[in-house]
Order: sequence, then C-alpha cells, then structure tokens
Amino acid sequence: IGGILSGSLSLLSDAMHNFSDGVSLVVSYFAVKISGKGADYKRTFGYKRTGVIAAVFNSVTLIAISILLMKEAYSKFIRPEDIKGEMVIIIATIGLISNLLAIIILRSDSKKSLNIKSAYLHLLGDALSSVAVVVGGVLMTLFNVFWLDSVLTVLINLYIIRECYHVVKESINILMQGVPENINIQKINDAILTINNIEDIHHIHLWALDEKN
Repeated sequence: IGGILSGSLSLLSDAMHNFSDGVSLVVSYFAVKISGKGADYKRTFGYKRTGVIAAVFNSVTLIAISILLMKEAYSKFIRPEDIKGEMVIIIATIGLISNLLAIIILRSDSKKSLNIKSAYLHLLGDALSSVAVVVGGVLMTLFNVFWLDSVLTVLINLYIIRECYHVVKESINILMQGVPENINIQKINDAILTINNIEDIHHIHLWALDEKN
C-alpha cells in the first residue's frame, strides 16, 4: 500500500519481497514438519526432500517476481514519476527493522538446511533492499532524482536473482540424484581398486537425500 501511495517502485519491490517472505516462511514451516517424518512403506527413503522442494518453490517464485519488477522499473526509468520520499523512508525503515529481527532468528538454522536458507535469503535480500530504499528515499527527497528509484529496483532484484540461482542449482542437483559437490567419484573408484582381490568396479551410484544426508 505504501509503495502504491508513494509512487515508489523500489518500495513496492521491497513490499512484494516481504509478502513473498511471509509465504515462503509458511511453506518452509510445513516442509520442516513433513521432512521430519520417518520412512514408511510408501516413502522408503523418508520425506527429507520436502525441504529441498520447498527451497526450489520459494526461490523460483522470488526470481519470477524480481523479473516482473525489473521490467516495470525499465518503464519507470523511461518515464520517471514524482515520488513521495518521506513516505518511502518511513515505511522502508519499518520493513528494515522487521527483517533484521527475522534474520537474527533464522541465521543459525540457515547453515543447516536449504529450506531454511532459502527463507533466510528472502529476508536478507529484503533487509538489503530496505536499506537501499531508505537511502534512495533520502536522495529523492533532497534532490528529486526520481530515476534513482528504478535503478535501485533493478540492483535489488539482480542481487536476489543471483542468490536464488545458487539455491535452485544445489536443490535441483539433489532432486536429480546428482553426486554431492564435495564427493569425487573417481577418487572413490581408485581407492576401492587398491583393495586386494578387487580387479574392477562398475556403476558407482552416489546421491543425497537432502543437503545433509
């Protein structure tokens, strides 16, 4: 609402990311609950990949939102509009405080789970974008450089796309049963061949259930 009333696309961008954060945290919460279930006759490997699927969903959604906002930023850059800088500063500051509190809560767990990491990245990106929006609001208020709003929007979203790309890349590797990046199959092959009475080895298969197992 603040982004629409103030006419600031960068603030609207920040708001959209905050809204997607709320959705991603709900998705991540249920993913954590489901992934904790033990194996059964239907899912013999358990439900650990639920968190990985949630990470892909969260990250792809955020990438799509970022692309749409950058497209709108281009239009605003070509045809700049007046922006209420004071309103931008106040609302972005409130968003920044909220994001910082959430980041503190999730930081330690983000190192243990791709699912939590994707939610953490949402919040980190929002915190950084809130800082940029506050600074941009000050500059727009003082110097009427309204084109800066579009530039900030693009920079914020490029950063978020970059961070989400790494999460999606790692998650897809797990879902495709790819070899974990920290494992070298050739070294395993060579080590096995050094064992007495083993002449050859075929079809080595290594994969991960999630980012930890």
